[in-house]
Amino acid sequence: MSIPRERLQQQTQQTARATLAGARQAGADAEVQADALQDRALEAQAEQAALLEASPLESQYGAAFAAQVEAKHDQAERIEDRLEDLIERQESRMQQAQAKQPGMLALPSTRAKWQQQMQQQQATLQRLHGRLETVREIKEGMGIHSPRIEELAARKLRAQEPELASEWADMREAQRRHEALQRKEEQEKKQTQDRERREQIERTGRGVRLGLSQAR
Repeated sequence: MSIPRERLQQQTQQTARATLAGARQAGADAEVQADALQDRALEAQAEQAALLEASPLESQYGAAFAAQVEAKHDQAERIEDRLEDLIERQESRMQQAQAKQPGMLALPSTRAKWQQQMQQQQATLQRLHGRLETVREIKEGMGIHSPRIEELAARKLRAQEPELASEWADMREAQRRHEALQRKEEQEKKQTQDRERREQIERTGRGVRLGLSQAR
């Protein structure tokens, strides 16, 4: 059964108007997307320029920070060696004191004095071991985000060169913003591609349905 000419013309006009409206909307959407992309591109260029300008700063801060880390590490090793030496001496003193333990015939006051001295020597040894453990924890342990010794080095650098540390912090923040912007752009690009793919499938489906209806 053929479709009346008037009905066919109406369907053709409706299809043309829908296509034109879709094209206009697509054009408007494209302009909005283009403006947004341009704004993000300008922002990315500004961020990239800041990062390029920060390269000498990164080298300067890296050298200063490495020097502080090395100084802190050397300091920790010196303290560790000194504490180990003190512990060895203290253990030797305790052995000597142990060898002088009063005999069974010694006066109670003599035995009490010796016991008191041994307790003091033991307390001193425990304090030295505690300090050594603390130094080793600083030297080898981890903080919240980085090794403890690096945290101490960064703190020392902020105290000695606050301007350099502040500029470094600003540069790191710019890097984080730049990376976040890149991730956002990649996500939006993927979303746009998915949306365009769905729209293409829908347009193809409408075209097929329209062709089938006109063929009836």
